[in-house]
Amino acid sequence: MKVMDIYTVQDLAKTLAAVASEERLRILGLLLKNPRLGCGDLADYLGLSQPAVSYHLRVLESAELIAKAREGRRRCISLTPKLSTILHEGVIRWLHEEEVS
Repeated sequence: MKVMDIYTVQDLAKTLAAVASEERLRILGLLLKNPRLGCGDLADYLGLSQPAVSYHLRVLESAELIAKAREGRRRCISLTPKLSTILHEGVIRWLHEEEVS
């Protein structure tokens, strides 16, 4: 099945805009390696403030690339299947292998 059979042009544009950020690509890479991280975990790994991470997570969630679930007091973030539908497997493999700095 082709991407455009599943998503509209507007949805694809929103998704590509969401991944067109170095910080958001780093977040996706971390989530590929460590499913179910929390916002605080991401802030620590990335060296960003929690409000900055929250902003990037809102963009990714709006594009339906991540989902949030409450586990006790934590809100864990996980990837949705949409990422592998939109991005080429080579890009996903690179994100998974890329060292976050």
